[in-house]
Amino acid sequence: MSGKMTPSPLALFRVVGLAACLALALQQVAVLQPIGDAGLTHLRERLPLLAGPAIGLGGVVAAYGLGFALFGWALWRANAVGPSAPGSRAKAGLVVLQITLALLTSDKLLLLTAAELALLFPLRAAWLGLAGQVAAALLACAWQIPRLPADELMCNVSGSNVQASPLEQRRWLLWQDAVVVGGFQVLTFGIGCLGAAERRRRAQLEATRASLLAARQLLAGAAGNGERVRVARELHDGIGHHLSALNLQLELLLRRGAGEADAALRAAQQVARQMLAEVRTLVGMERRQQQAPLAEALRLLCDGARPQAELVLEEMPALTDDAAWRALAAAREVLDRAGGRSCRLWLRALNEDGVELCLSMGGEGEWTTVWREAAR
Repeated sequence: MSGKMTPSPLALFRVVGLAACLALALQQVAVLQPIGDAGLTHLRERLPLLAGPAIGLGGVVAAYGLGFALFGWALWRANAVGPSAPGSRAKAGLVVLQITLALLTSDKLLLLTAAELALLFPLRAAWLGLAGQVAAALLACAWQIPRLPADELMCNVSGSNVQASPLEQRRWLLWQDAVVVGGFQVLTFGIGCLGAAERRRRAQLEATRASLLAARQLLAGAAGNGERVRVARELHDGIGHHLSALNLQLELLLRRGAGEADAALRAAQQVARQMLAEVRTLVGMERRQQQAPLAEALRLLCDGARPQAELVLEEMPALTDDAAWRALAAAREVLDRAGGRSCRLWLRALNEDGVELCLSMGGEGEWTTVWREAAR
């Protein structure tokens, strides 16, 4: 089933985001290459304003390349899925790094981080992150405005009309650009929220599928136990009763005296008794229920959790089918309460011949008993 499903929103976002980052980097390099070292004094971007004249055109191009490369790496790493996915704190740190690099290199990269916030974090935290990056963009704009070069040149396409645009006009255009980019950040944030909703639906679908597979595992075990009990009952009520009646008839004939057939009757009685003993042994074995496949069911349930929960198993005593169902229900409840956080489940045997299910949040926290059952 998983092989036929479309890629997850995070996987698609990684590819699209990396392609957009590369396109913006190539655009920036294409703008910088023709201007020459003398043109650095007319640039109004933040990175050239910080160190443009000091490091020269080659240094500015290298700085832009490094900034875009670091942004792409942080985006790719923050949106990793599966066992290599970073924790919540690591994700927050990577997003903060991306926002910082975006403010230095290109405000358009903030459109990617806005969608990323919605995809990676809960809704309240995502809104706070969006407000923080919009505020940071406005503060960066406020820092940039008084440092704009007073002699920045503007020209038409042919280059015949070269003039210095009024500084106030350029400041107003800078604020206008900041507001427009902020509005588009809200738009991409909304798109990211749609992707986050799709992720939640996928996680719920996978959890439901895993729960059904785990229930099917226990149902198969319970059906096998029920079939063994039915076969044992039929053997006991059918063949067992007939063999018992045959033994009684043979015993009655032998007591009345069988004459020349005495030896044959005694041989037949011996065979009938042996057959009855074998039937009783088989009935006893079939009536003894097999251990419920609880470990396999819990493994299937943990594999369907997002993020995938870790299951720790120990050798445990045999449990009844009813006890296995109660353990599965307890595990399903605690995984639902985990709310997408990583956790560990530990199914272990007790010294008093029982079994318990323990939960550890975050993978390294203290173990909490969520279910306990005495062995049968």
